[in-house]
Amino acid sequence: MTAKVLYYILLGLIASGGLTYIIFVIRFYLGWKNLKRPMNYVKHRVSVVVIARNEAHNLLQLMTCLISQDYPKELYEIIIGDDDSEDNTEEVIQKFIDQGHNIRYFRSLGREEAISPKKLALSRAITMAEGEIILTTDADCIVPQGWISSMISHFTDDVSMVAGYSRTYLKDWDKAPMVQKYEHLDFALTYMVLGGGYTLGKSWACIGQNMAYRKSAWEDVGGFEKIMHLISGDDVNLMQLMRRKGHKIIFNFSAKSFTYTHPVQSWKQFVNQRSRWASNMKYQLKFNPEFFFILFSMACLYWGSIILMFINLKLGLAVFAYRIIIEHIMIAYTRKHFGVSGRMLRFYPLWVIIQTFMLVFTMVLGSLGLFVWHGKRPPKRNKNALSNI
Repeated sequence: MTAKVLYYILLGLIASGGLTYIIFVIRFYLGWKNLKRPMNYVKHRVSVVVIARNEAHNLLQLMTCLISQDYPKELYEIIIGDDDSEDNTEEVIQKFIDQGHNIRYFRSLGREEAISPKKLALSRAITMAEGEIILTTDADCIVPQGWISSMISHFTDDVSMVAGYSRTYLKDWDKAPMVQKYEHLDFALTYMVLGGGYTLGKSWACIGQNMAYRKSAWEDVGGFEKIMHLISGDDVNLMQLMRRKGHKIIFNFSAKSFTYTHPVQSWKQFVNQRSRWASNMKYQLKFNPEFFFILFSMACLYWGSIILMFINLKLGLAVFAYRIIIEHIMIAYTRKHFGVSGRMLRFYPLWVIIQTFMLVFTMVLGSLGLFVWHGKRPPKRNKNALSNI
């Protein structure tokens, strides 16, 4: 009797996951279909903020991109916060300053005492920023020539934050190792879901490699003060603080705004990165329970179909096929927005297998704080951390 009850519970969870999945795919479709891109022609004063830690080898390329923007030179400044680097970061930046570009450099000290050195450096950079809009990217990124113009064009009067898309730069897809193919496709497929949420006015996540927000909105939520005890999350947790305060957040779907970042070099590096991202999950659960209800429903569908195969192979395969069909419907009408080619989608079967287990694995590591970021490990879990947000 107990086995039969558990079987019906499993079927119930799978059914709820399947229903939730199809409902949101339909809503996403309608959102994409009715998507209206805001356009503002006001040229705001902008501060581009980059925090670097031992990134001298990448900064030359990024700085070349930043000084070559098509945005009026007199309307944007570049602020480089050096997170106490041990390489020649200062020397690289000084060369650009000597050329007469509007660049400000400072060394952020005290990283050993700070739980989150990056937030500490970001706070110092934003405080000194003269721009109305703060635009951020990472030192290992490549930004297009129209990046600033595209991001700023989305700041209508009611918008406080604009989230953007960042993808890995692969010179040759066919020659790229498996981990880099997985990383590239996984991020694209993830943002197809997140992008669908944005079309419904729901801001579920963003990434600091490509985001912009009003300095006044940052000040309104107290900067990073409420999340300074978290080693990461200077992007997604800040976004949720703004959302909870009533600030409007939108997504920039224009390819002119998409940035590139260097791909990971190994599975170890990839797992460490995703574990760090997953470490914010318990805080995001409090911020946005609806999104995690969707994730839970999808997990019931994904893992439920696998478990069901051991009980009823045909039914389990049917549920798995349902998932694949629904996923492909969503991919079919969203992939053009994120530059996913048919050749890339040939990797999809391998992605499905790896993603099913990778997601759980990194969630466990992240929740246990088993990752390293710029030489620092997260502090021991604080029982009062959630109440501080």
